[in-house]
Amino acid sequence: MANNDLQERVQAIKEISSFYRLERIIYICVIVFCFIVFAASVLLSLFRGELGSVEISSMFSSGGVITVMTGRLMHMWNRSMQMLDGASGGGE
Repeated sequence: MANNDLQERVQAIKEISSFYRLERIIYICVIVFCFIVFAASVLLSLFRGELGSVEISSMFSSGGVITVMTGRLMHMWNRSMQMLDGASGGGE
């Protein structure tokens, strides 16, 4: 009986993961791109020896996008776990 419940949970996790797959891939790609822009801005400012408005705006905008996208991924994960918990009877 417990093995059947485990199999149902595994199947539910697979379904939830496939449901959010495209959105998750897009968020991860945006995070990676913004991290590259952020790192490039930091490196350029270090090599030039100056911190101009372009570098500052690149760092702040990239950092903000990384924060927002990571928050969305965590929200997606939280909703998935809530759906799974609700399907299993509400926890212990």
